[in-house]
Amino acid sequence: MIKTLAIIGIMGGLLCATADLLLDIKGPNNKKIGKAGMIESAWMNMAHWRFVWSDILAMFAVPMYSCGFISLMLVLAKEHQILATILTVIFLCGAMGGFMIHTFLCLQPTIYQRIMEKEDLALAQKVITSIFKQIYVPFFTLYAMLVIIPAIVVMVLIAIGMLDAPLWCMLLNPLVIQIIGLLFRATKLDIFIDAPSCCAASLGLATYGIITLMLL
Repeated sequence: MIKTLAIIGIMGGLLCATADLLLDIKGPNNKKIGKAGMIESAWMNMAHWRFVWSDILAMFAVPMYSCGFISLMLVLAKEHQILATILTVIFLCGAMGGFMIHTFLCLQPTIYQRIMEKEDLALAQKVITSIFKQIYVPFFTLYAMLVIIPAIVVMVLIAIGMLDAPLWCMLLNPLVIQIIGLLFRATKLDIFIDAPSCCAASLGLATYGIITLMLL
């Protein structure tokens, strides 16, 4: 069962990365618009079906990549059940927010496209900024519970030997891979302007399943 969950988790992370690419591949000519820089100029020319399918894929991907982390915690639970249970609860709460976050990000360009049919940039900016402020606290809280907290704890568990994986496996988590993706973007090269940074966290979520397979 643990092996099956790990494989499902890997597939879920890859599926979520595909959803991220549909949502966030905008090209090198994209510019940030507005005072807060929350609007992307490329949204106007992006096909609406991309946002629809991105959200549909995420609907399946979130429970699937959660299986990968659950599989890792089942391995940990053999000797540290309470810790594994706490981490699982934290991650699943974050995963609940993962779909909310993705849906919100898919709605932003749709809102922009519809308002810009009336060529009202000020209204588009006001609506998108207001919505973001409304979900700001749950957005970042649940993101931390999904990506940051579990990744840090898993790195520590590997470092101290509670998870008997090679030390280089400390690189296999969404936090580290997201940082690597951002470093690629920082090069300013056109090839790295969107990917892998836009889907790095999802690829990182897939790696929990990989660590599990290495521990079996």
